[in-house]
Amino acid sequence: MPLTFPSHLAPVLPLKLWRPNWFDGVALCTGAVAPDVAYLLTGSRFELGARVHTLGGVLWWCLPVALVYAWVVRRVVAGIAVHLPGRRLFGWPDHAALGAVRHPWQVTVCSALIGAVSHVVLDRVTHTDRWLRALGVDFQAATGMYWWFFADVVSSAVGGAVVCGLAVRAARRGLIFTGVRPPAPPARPTVFWVVAVSATALGLPVLPVLPAATVPGAAGVRLLHLAALALIAGAWVAGTLPAGRPVAPPSPHLDEKQRQPH
Repeated sequence: MPLTFPSHLAPVLPLKLWRPNWFDGVALCTGAVAPDVAYLLTGSRFELGARVHTLGGVLWWCLPVALVYAWVVRRVVAGIAVHLPGRRLFGWPDHAALGAVRHPWQVTVCSALIGAVSHVVLDRVTHTDRWLRALGVDFQAATGMYWWFFADVVSSAVGGAVVCGLAVRAARRGLIFTGVRPPAPPARPTVFWVVAVSATALGLPVLPVLPAATVPGAAGVRLLHLAALALIAGAWVAGTLPAGRPVAPPSPHLDEKQRQPH
């Protein structure tokens, strides 16, 4: 499968750049990764299998997961962003302002659904060669390689490069946030990184003993969640997570070119 993060964000981020007012960028991204969250349950009695990677699964699984993850991202992004390296390259101070941005509910819901559908469609294109055979192309016979292996590697590499390129471009052109930023929490990098690295070190030995630990999809998604939880723990101990709902001034670009809190 293409990498859950960042590669699955590639189909939806251009939508935000194209029409900033039409989309909730955070919900686009959380929707784009939501189907693979089910891999956390792989090998357990709660395993959901391929049901979440369907149009039906987009509604009963991906939408609620994407909305919860979007809420979490907005709560923690400022506390994490102020500690990340590459501030000028990726514009982390502007990304920190995402925590104060709100949209009408219908914009957030539609964006989450679009992100999830993009994931399902990309997986269908990369996981099966039926559409190639319908066009009269036998990829395996022509190359000696299974289509899904080639497509997963290429889509992961290209998707990751596209996401990184768009992030750098947005930072350089000031497309992430304009106007007066809401005050960012004071950074405490020593505390943040000590806790984040320690949490990661404590969590890594647990991953191999989880059910289906050798399944690539499950292992990759669990590793991503471990990294995210470690960063959140670092921000929490550093005291940079907001106690309440932040308020941001109006801004016309990217995830900050959105409707503000009511």
